[in-house]
Amino acid sequence: MISEFWSWILGVVSSTGIISGIAYLLRDTIGKLFTKEIEHKFEKKFEIFKAGIRDNETELEHIRSFLVSSRKDRDAAVQLKRLEAAEILLRARNALSQLSMLVEYLKILNTDEILASSESSKIAEFIDTLIKPFDIDDKIKKFGEIDRTLPRLYLGEKVLKSFDIYENIILLAAGVMKLLSVPLENKSRFLQAGSLSKSIIEIVPKSKEGFDKFGENYAYYWVAYFYEEILRELRNEMSGTGDMDRAVESVEKLALNSRRAQVNVRTSLKNAGLSDSLIKQNENSSNTTPTDVVH
Repeated sequence: MISEFWSWILGVVSSTGIISGIAYLLRDTIGKLFTKEIEHKFEKKFEIFKAGIRDNETELEHIRSFLVSSRKDRDAAVQLKRLEAAEILLRARNALSQLSMLVEYLKILNTDEILASSESSKIAEFIDTLIKPFDIDDKIKKFGEIDRTLPRLYLGEKVLKSFDIYENIILLAAGVMKLLSVPLENKSRFLQAGSLSKSIIEIVPKSKEGFDKFGENYAYYWVAYFYEEILRELRNEMSGTGDMDRAVESVEKLALNSRRAQVNVRTSLKNAGLSDSLIKQNENSSNTTPTDVVH
């Protein structure tokens, strides 16, 4: 029994020794085998990692292309909306311009003298003769039917401010002329000083001198300027370029309208048998076009 035990022990020791010896002798070979196995596993995992990166890059490229395409589509849609908004604003401007002659009349007429005159009925008839061809109520109604939601959403602040000022000048002139055409006493109580000057001076600071000299009525002399300013600002927004030739055309148009207004007013005064005192005596000196504003 004891001999068998020692035989087993010696066998184990011998086997362990042999194995240890073999391991010692083959240590370099075994080390290389382990190293190659580790490298193989690492390379395999690295290839999987690189494949994952390539897949991610492809996915990112797809996402990037989608975003670029979406942005182009969105920009194109916005540009179409802006063009539509510009067309609407120009249509509204043209609708208002049909009443621009009323502004020219008020630049000529001495409203203080008209309001103080005792011949209110005769003057009302005279004013009614001037405004009848314009059908003010119908034109204002058609202007009000133009939906200006898109311009407010897609156009810039400068063009919208210019349009608002132009609109206010035209509507103010229409309201004053309508009031003067009504045979009422003490009409002046309905005419309150507005704040158009503040809006105009904000955009064109040089205009302050004119308002200080001529008062709120000086706003009438800026109607042609803002008529063209709307178009200039729209051109700037759509293409980034202005149009100086339009400014010259605006001055020429204003001069023509002014001459037409003077002829109409003087002829109507003569036919109505009214005094020339209803026309501003300093009309020629105050009727100065703001041509010194250069863009």
